[in-house]
Amino acid sequence: MSRSIRLLNLLQLLREYRYPVTAKVLAERLRISQRSVYRDIESLREQGVSIDAAAGLGFQLKENFLLPPMTLNETEIEAIFLALNWLSEIPDQALKSASTSVLAKLNAVLPTHCQHLLQQTTLRSIQTWLPVDEQLVEQVRIAIRQQVKIMVDYADEQQRVSSRVLWPFALGYFNDRIVLAAWCELRNGFRHFRIDRIQQLSLSQELYPHFKQQLFQQWWRQEVCHSTTDKN
Repeated sequence: MSRSIRLLNLLQLLREYRYPVTAKVLAERLRISQRSVYRDIESLREQGVSIDAAAGLGFQLKENFLLPPMTLNETEIEAIFLALNWLSEIPDQALKSASTSVLAKLNAVLPTHCQHLLQQTTLRSIQTWLPVDEQLVEQVRIAIRQQVKIMVDYADEQQRVSSRVLWPFALGYFNDRIVLAAWCELRNGFRHFRIDRIQQLSLSQELYPHFKQQLFQQWWRQEVCHSTTDKN
């Protein structure tokens, strides 16, 4: 792995933690030495990245790092509103609340004429979802964010239930259902799981052995390959 890619991975990892994270944890996640972590942190600081360090607690990326100015045109505002409107109907209470919060923050920082456009737009998203446990959906998102394994009891189309250990790395929102993409230890391969068919779920504290971005890229290449083969 080149040093530039390692620095990008470190920066991405720091973004994922809301609280200070130790060099030991960062080293384990990146599979490098703690000495390399300290050296890479210093390199990022020299490039202008604002990283706080607290003795005994670790490192934390400042929230205001590289925030762009709020310069949105009318079409971009409409796109954001439509996306947030769609999100407000999703079966995940945390994301619903987040959509309302983001809309309020956006309305507070936009110029007056843009605020008027945001308030007056009549664009709407109409969506119907299959019933799911919203708390379970949130647990899956947390597992993906933290890159930890989950244990599920899953019912297939014939209502046969199996227990699985999964490495969750992506959620897809398709028409009326939410689908989880994960590596399945039972099948030793990538599998898709409808969230409405998960009967029980528990989060582990065990990190799965790859970054979620790596799993997503491997899965995506496999899906594209299968799609191309099917067309041929």
